[in-house]
Amino acid sequence: MQALENRVALVTGAAGGIGRACALVLAKAGLRVAVTDVDVASLDGLASEIRATGRDVMACRLDVTDEASVASAFERAGAGLGPVAVLITCAGIMSEGGGAAADLADIAVDEWDRIQSVNTRGTFLCIREYLRRHREAPVTGGRIVTLSSAAAQLGGYRGDPCYVASKAAILGLTKIAARQAAAAGITVNCVAAGPVRTGMFERAMDPSGVPGLVDKIPIGRIGEAADVAAAVTYLVGEGGAWVTGSTLDVNGGYRMQ
Repeated sequence: MQALENRVALVTGAAGGIGRACALVLAKAGLRVAVTDVDVASLDGLASEIRATGRDVMACRLDVTDEASVASAFERAGAGLGPVAVLITCAGIMSEGGGAAADLADIAVDEWDRIQSVNTRGTFLCIREYLRRHREAPVTGGRIVTLSSAAAQLGGYRGDPCYVASKAAILGLTKIAARQAAAAGITVNCVAAGPVRTGMFERAMDPSGVPGLVDKIPIGRIGEAADVAAAVTYLVGEGGAWVTGSTLDVNGGYRMQ
């Protein structure tokens, strides 16, 4: 990570389990981190934890569905820490009770739009803002890491259709972004997480189903947010400099190919 030390990273969804873990590990690696989320109260504690390690950090509210909010977050990060070189798009939601697949015929359009707005539109708006700013003022060693899901790759044995479709869109968006950003020296990759113990997982998963799910994971455990953050760290660091347009599976063997 030495080559990226003191670069600026912006992490969306930093109040959640995976976003929080990514912010902590990137700060530990020496990056200056802008932690963003709609849940500002949770960001304050995270920022304090990072600041206690001696690293530069700032927290700001970001609604990834809103163009003006996205532009403002990048502007504030640039003014407070420096131009954003690393973007990690962790902001995401799923339908209530998302652990059980709903029938497509029963899904309301409003619910479909709500999930796509955060997961797909939000990822697009953040990538677009990053690339626009990089075009105006290039930053060397640019990195973008998006977050998808094994549910998107599998077609959602368990995940709700709105969530699965939104995360599948991110797989394609990552590839086109990687092709278009490569000439500027920016890598764009995706981490597809399997079952990870986060607040979203706890809300969606019936505890009685956890043992059966673990039985399907060769490593024999539910993942932790830190497992995903470690993969993100690799893609952001020197070791990931020649990796772009790829999807890194982090799922304990849940989805083998």
